[in-house]
Amino acid sequence: MKTFLRVAELHSTITVRWCLAFLLVFVAIGTARALEPVTVRSQSGQFIVQGLPLGVPQSGYSTSVVKYLRLDPTLTTVSLERIRQAILGELGMKDQWRGLITVTTHPVEEDQPMIQVNSVHYKDGWGYRVELPERIDKDQFIRVAVKVILSEIANRDAVTREAELPPWLAEGIAAELQSTVLSTLALEPETQTTRRDLRPDPLRVAREALRRRPTLRFDDLCMPTAAMFAPANLEVYRACSQVFVHELLRLRTGRDCLRDMLVRLPQNLNWQTTFLQSFNAYFQRLIDADKWYSLTIANVSSRDPLSRWPLEMSWKQLDEILSTQVQVRLDASELPITTAVTLQRIVVECDTEKQQPVIAQKVASLQSLQPRIAPELAELVGAYAEVLQAHLAGRSIKLPAPPRGAEVATKLPSRIRKVVRHLDVLDARREAMKQPVMKPSSER
Repeated sequence: MKTFLRVAELHSTITVRWCLAFLLVFVAIGTARALEPVTVRSQSGQFIVQGLPLGVPQSGYSTSVVKYLRLDPTLTTVSLERIRQAILGELGMKDQWRGLITVTTHPVEEDQPMIQVNSVHYKDGWGYRVELPERIDKDQFIRVAVKVILSEIANRDAVTREAELPPWLAEGIAAELQSTVLSTLALEPETQTTRRDLRPDPLRVAREALRRRPTLRFDDLCMPTAAMFAPANLEVYRACSQVFVHELLRLRTGRDCLRDMLVRLPQNLNWQTTFLQSFNAYFQRLIDADKWYSLTIANVSSRDPLSRWPLEMSWKQLDEILSTQVQVRLDASELPITTAVTLQRIVVECDTEKQQPVIAQKVASLQSLQPRIAPELAELVGAYAEVLQAHLAGRSIKLPAPPRGAEVATKLPSRIRKVVRHLDVLDARREAMKQPVMKPSSER
């Protein structure tokens, strides 16, 4: 009987061991299948993401506050689609993608894993291959996505050479979108986003950054060094880039100009030439953009946005300052009538003693207007003030080319003639800024 029990016990032990062995095999097979890389294609077909699927993160994660993301292939394709739609909406573009973007995620094996973006030139266009670590900084992921998508847009008509993107473009648009339409973008499985204000200030983060750190010059924005992209300096570069892009988009036809620049980038060897061609209504030279940027960045970093006047009121205030009401008599026996005269008539027709207090008052009014003027007009107001100040001081400034079709008086003194021509150029620019200067893309 004891022998029988021992045999039965031995048989039971062997059976349990075999069951455990089979269970471990099935668990191993299931785990291996769960860790197999998957390939997911986005809804539009433009994005293909390859990588290992990730589990649900621990409760308490919030996409809006978590610093590092875990890239799940399925949700990454959805996020890339949303980023692309946000860019198209910001620029007012249609969905006409041509270049395929393939994203591959890989396990993190070092503290600062490399991110690689490679462009591939095919016979019928360009494609892009992106290598990302499975864990990545959220801001970095959005910046990489924005840059690749903008590159694809810019290179749709490129034949032999890739278009050169302005260094501030991807950084500025990424920061702008993160502060607006992408503020609640979910990038991890089953994460919750914190509640956002219904009408947030898009420049709040940039304004805070610029109050802590000195602002960058326009040259630094256009030609940044590698040190500016270091973690310690990237915040201020992103802030300045966002302010520049934000204010360009706020120009009357800024969105059209920025879209036109992006499409036309392959036509020139450098982006500066294309920028001036597309924004010619506002900047004839890079020095004009430099002055506008300097005034804008100073205004944004020093003032609260709620204190600015809307564009319509800004135009009204500027027009009232530049126009001077005077009383004239058409006949000695009639009562005087009030009429508006231009600054040019005051400079030419009034003697120095009478015109100086009028011009000085104009300068003071323009200077007081600058802190509250709409950003679109900041550079123009500054230019008017600069010309009138030089006239009061008797200084001569560089003579601009006269507006097309303008008649230049030759009997006036040289210094007065220069002042009048400057004012003519500014008046022509002012009128051009009030009217649409670019046709819709469908009409070109």
